[in-house]
Amino acid sequence: MIWTMSKEYLIALLQVIVSILIWSASFVATKFSYDVFTPLVLCFIRFFAASVVLLLLQMTCNRGKKLPPEDRRAVMISGLSGVTIYYSFENVGLSLTSAANASVITAVYPVMTILLGVLFFHERVPFRQLFGILTAVAGIIVVTYTNVEGESSSLIGNLLLIANGFNWGMYNYEVQKVSQKTDSLSLTCYQTLYGSLFLLPALLLEVPFQVGVLTTRAVLSILFLIFGCSIGAYFLYNEGLRHISAVSAASVLNLMPVFGLFFSAVLLKEAITARQIVGCIAVMAGVMLSAYAKK
Repeated sequence: MIWTMSKEYLIALLQVIVSILIWSASFVATKFSYDVFTPLVLCFIRFFAASVVLLLLQMTCNRGKKLPPEDRRAVMISGLSGVTIYYSFENVGLSLTSAANASVITAVYPVMTILLGVLFFHERVPFRQLFGILTAVAGIIVVTYTNVEGESSSLIGNLLLIANGFNWGMYNYEVQKVSQKTDSLSLTCYQTLYGSLFLLPALLLEVPFQVGVLTTRAVLSILFLIFGCSIGAYFLYNEGLRHISAVSAASVLNLMPVFGLFFSAVLLKEAITARQIVGCIAVMAGVMLSAYAKK
């Protein structure tokens, strides 16, 4: 119950919830930014700009504090999985599917985090948790199944977003290895820097580069992605992971479909279908069963 939680835990939980709210709006902002940049170029610009700002903050607030040598591997892996691969898949996937579908699919990430824990971190899965996993997978099948010609949803885009669940799970586990020893600003700064550097080879996939006409909507969206999502949300999420488990933090992603469908309908004017709603309910029910069994 909420009244039995410690103040420290509640603050961490609130930090994670706010970060999820910000990231829920990122699907819309990313769609708007495609007016100017292609998916991978947008990804690089977003995180390179964020790393420059974070390095300035690191120099000012932390006097250029460097990572301990024993933490560099985990931070590099978190940058590779949670920035480079994750957002490459998300940006390309989002260019092929709807923002509403993307927000629903992210709700299965807690389940995939649990699966990752079973496969690589020796965690055990009770029957209730297994049933929750299967329920969530059924919901994702409902959302991603498409046989209507001209529908904005794309199977390839959906599959890229589903695969991202393992990237996000790896990110959570790697961050937890160092979050107790490394302050959140240093962690966010260096994983963003590593992530943006690892993105450089991916840019070759979009040569020759194509740049559209800058619009006010696109500029504001890109600024939101840089300062709101890449800096603010990551800092809050990393800070939250200092006090709650990777699975608990990932379970808060249950809120992503609710926030994401709302932003998609209001800002992008995307039609929310009955299939999406049914799939969303199934995914959230499955994730809640999994999270409950984890306690």
